Amino acid sequence: MWGEFALVALVMAAILLVPGYLVMRALGARGVWPVLLAPIVSLSIIAIVGQLLALVHIPSSPALLLGIVIVLPAVALFLLRKKNLDLGLPRIEPWIPLVYLVIGAALGYNLFVSRLGEPDALFQAYDVTQHLNLIQAMADSGTFSSLGTSPYLSAADQAIDPLRNGGFYPAAWHALCALTVQATGCSVPLVINVSMFVLACLAFPLAMLALVGVLFGESRAAQVSGALASLAFVSFPWNLLAFGPVYANVAGFALMPCATALFIHFLSDVASPFVRARTFAVLLVSVVGLALCHPNTIFTCIVFLMPFCVVRICDVCNKNGWDTPRKLALSVAFIAVCAGFWLLCYHLPIFKDTVTHVWPMFATVFQELINILTLSYNLGFNYETAAQLVLGALVIIGIVRALHVRGKRWIVASYVLTCVILLAAATQEGELKQTLAGFWYTDPMRLAAIAAIAAIPLAVIGAMWTYENIVRATRAYNGPRNAQTHPTRIALIAACLFLVVNFMPEFNLPGLHYTYTDEEQEENLDKPVYAWTKSFHTTYGDFRKEIELIYSYSQPLDNGKRFFLDKLSAQSVVPEGELVINNPMDGSFLAYGLDGIRVYYRNFVGFGGSNESEESRIIRQRLCNYATDPEVQAAVESLDAKYVLVMRDNENQCGFINLRGDYDEELFSGISSITDTTPGFTCVAEIGHLKLYQIDR
Repeated sequence: MWGEFALVALVMAAILLVPGYLVMRALGARGVWPVLLAPIVSLSIIAIVGQLLALVHIPSSPALLLGIVIVLPAVALFLLRKKNLDLGLPRIEPWIPLVYLVIGAALGYNLFVSRLGEPDALFQAYDVTQHLNLIQAMADSGTFSSLGTSPYLSAADQAIDPLRNGGFYPAAWHALCALTVQATGCSVPLVINVSMFVLACLAFPLAMLALVGVLFGESRAAQVSGALASLAFVSFPWNLLAFGPVYANVAGFALMPCATALFIHFLSDVASPFVRARTFAVLLVSVVGLALCHPNTIFTCIVFLMPFCVVRICDVCNKNGWDTPRKLALSVAFIAVCAGFWLLCYHLPIFKDTVTHVWPMFATVFQELINILTLSYNLGFNYETAAQLVLGALVIIGIVRALHVRGKRWIVASYVLTCVILLAAATQEGELKQTLAGFWYTDPMRLAAIAAIAAIPLAVIGAMWTYENIVRATRAYNGPRNAQTHPTRIALIAACLFLVVNFMPEFNLPGLHYTYTDEEQEENLDKPVYAWTKSFHTTYGDFRKEIELIYSYSQPLDNGKRFFLDKLSAQSVVPEGELVINNPMDGSFLAYGLDGIRVYYRNFVGFGGSNESEESRIIRQRLCNYATDPEVQAAVESLDAKYVLVMRDNENQCGFINLRGDYDEELFSGISSITDTTPGFTCVAEIGHLKLYQIDR
């Protein structure tokens, strides 16, 4: 299956590269810039075109959708080939993106792909339901829409939807995954894992290179330093890959640096009106794509770019010879407009469920300040990783240096703003916390992610200063000895040392086994020395353990259930398209998104309310009476259901289903009580207590 993983990765990379590359070439991006900006443009136009096709009820397919988003830009590029357009972006040497990709691929394999166990390993946590089933429904129906999203999108599924709870949900990332599922025929979990590798480990470093290029111009030192810094922070992308299935947010955050780079270039002095118009067009499309990944990416951009806008206002005032009071008034007015927009969105009904979500405070103010300084932004909230002391020192150096460089101080202000929002989420309760951090669900992990992204340019500045001083010290040492200094060798040695120190796995120091607790000594008893519990923790040693645990099979789907569902799918025990009635409380709600089995219940919440259909109410409560109850027979007939899936469980085995008190075995007692002796049902497949029954009709 790892061959499938590689194939799907190539397909998804091509989908993210080709359309956006053609668009950017047609608009005048030169050199490596079409490659750097392609992913955000491709994702955005796929989401937009998919939405337009859905509005006119034309199903999306790889041939149709990719044909539109590739052929039209290709025609535009051909027609504009003699216009000699140029967006005026800084030159980046062609080999530099390759460095980013090599480092990203190596770290992505070591820290993510190799930890999965299986390429289609499933992250079993609360929100996975929405993602799995929505992607599968999009792929089956060809409906790539963020309006009326539902796990029941085909005409046949809409007719039997038990809850009819469809509504708006940003689904740009889901559309990308669904398109890849259609193109490759691979399973949704495998495509999801591939998307995290491609977006977080390849597209994100390229996006950061775009931002570094705009911020620092043609500085080769900055561009190379960005290759080391872009994936060095454990808080993004790595911790978000292990915290929860927040895939769409990872996608938005990964591509966000491209949008900020475009915005900065749009307002730069070097941009002519014509360049600004073309840059704005790309920026507008990119903003739509980001919003359709997750709206909080837009608010993250506001936080990051607001200080830059204030600086640009001051620059324009200085050029026009305006006095300080007018400059101050315009700056305050701009900040007031941003605050007003923020508060307006905060009170909009569309954001209500997001901004009212509360994660509890988890740190004192002093402890959170220490967390920020050591880049352990969320210590006390989730699992603990060791402090990133070397990287933290580079960020602090970068802050000091940026404050001494005109035109770079706003980067410090941006980072401080993200840290203030995180500080409020970590240490406060109440309206202030919700107002500042609500757009990120007051979620410390997402807030830590945006702080890490904002810190990357500062780490680049710190790395440049460190490198310059190492070279200066080496030259001072070599000068009296008439020895030659090799800056390139120094850069390679420093880069390798940083990578080793920053990404070092945990290890044992000889002699420290005496400090093991009794439990650890018992755990180590039957293990060889190399497998003992490690005594020296490192940031990425802790992370490696956590992500391996997250992606190991657990409840509600253990290895037995995975094998049974895979068997039903692979051996076509259930004919394609046949509806299977199931009890979602036993984990079978994942069967549709996992194996494409068309189960009736694709969620485990919302039952018993006014939205539930009468057929659903009858089936989940009384299906076991099918042989003698005419109402049950009529309900089954209306659904045209022919099979029943029963995977017996109890509350102790239900896993994250009961995370928020959702488990209730009585809700689906009419299904779970079916056995081999229940009249009206014939067992057609079984492994132990996992059984598929055919309804006798």
